[in-house]
Amino acid sequence: MQGWMADLRRVAIYGGSFIGPLAGNAVLALVPILKSEYHATGPQVLLSITFFMLPFAVSMLFTGTLSDIHGRRKVLTLGYIIYALGGFCTAFSPDLSTFYMSRALQGFGFAFVSPVLVALLGDIVDPKEIGRAMGLLGAATTAGIALGPFMAGFISQVDWRLTFITISILSLFMNVLYLVAFKGHLEVKKDRKGTGAFATLMKEALGERKVITLSLAGFMTFLCYMSTLAFMSDVLSLPPLSLAEDLIGIAIASAGIAGIFMAPVGGWLVDNLGRLKAAIIGFVIMMVAFLVLTRADSFPTYSASLALLGCGSSVVWASLLTLTVEVMPRSRGTVSSIFNSSRFLGYAVAPVLFGPVYVSLGMDSIQMIGVFIATLALIATWLTVRAISPRVVGRPNPPGPR
Repeated sequence: MQGWMADLRRVAIYGGSFIGPLAGNAVLALVPILKSEYHATGPQVLLSITFFMLPFAVSMLFTGTLSDIHGRRKVLTLGYIIYALGGFCTAFSPDLSTFYMSRALQGFGFAFVSPVLVALLGDIVDPKEIGRAMGLLGAATTAGIALGPFMAGFISQVDWRLTFITISILSLFMNVLYLVAFKGHLEVKKDRKGTGAFATLMKEALGERKVITLSLAGFMTFLCYMSTLAFMSDVLSLPPLSLAEDLIGIAIASAGIAGIFMAPVGGWLVDNLGRLKAAIIGFVIMMVAFLVLTRADSFPTYSASLALLGCGSSVVWASLLTLTVEVMPRSRGTVSSIFNSSRFLGYAVAPVLFGPVYVSLGMDSIQMIGVFIATLALIATWLTVRAISPRVVGRPNPPGPR
């Protein structure tokens, strides 16, 4: 019974990590429909992704800390409800401005979910298996990113609004599943209460160099990853390839699909080789993918290169997420907040920062910059590992927190 319940708890966590990216990326498949629905341009519709991502990234800076103070259950339930409400509001938005605000509410709501799930997984998983668990968590997130547009494209054949209604229903279902799976679960005891607890926890975490370097590694990893994916559809649609929309979708989705299958391998590498060695392998694979992309000249070579990029990033995330729950075990929620806020901020700003580079210098320049940023992220990861006690990361399977 206990084994069955432990599995159910993991399913609840992985399922929750899956549904957030569904809403975040669903708009990619709905651009033509939403252009017609709201009499808008493509860039205006795509701006809704920023409206989702920025509240998501910024709000995560404090939500994990709240779970350290008030408990995972309260914060997670609140997040699922807000996220579902935002989805329903998005589905019934009468104009583009309301659509933007509803998307922002969605992002704000899931900010109460994402970092708490990472901390919660760290609470319940044996330290000897934490790498594999975090690899599967990364796979769930990657699956949501990859399958969001596909799900939206399929459901929109009936009505685009059903996409967001479905995601909202899934959100409420995942909250119920969480409550059932964790019924009677004794949360980590918290000895910091009162109005000053939040400031104290944030000050402690931000005062740790290893938390800052880890967050920088997460920010730069998503920054270089998304700098490539953000403009890839435009590259593939232009001569000499001039690919059709379906082939473009397959090529871009190859990164996410490959990442799903590679994530458990990344977790195995973390558990058996250690956090740093696994991260080195992941970053090297990403760098190779960036370099290969500069030579890609056909649908198969682009698809294979993007799949390689997805594999590398999955290994990196398995390592970084594992470090997230290890750097300060008594403040996992707070560290998860800072780390996830930083990494998704990189996701959100990549199209804005690299837009001028793409227009003026082209895609090859972005790939070379990606190699440089990945190198900096690897250095930040090394600094993080170096700052942690050897008892924690010096061996592939560290002892649990004391």
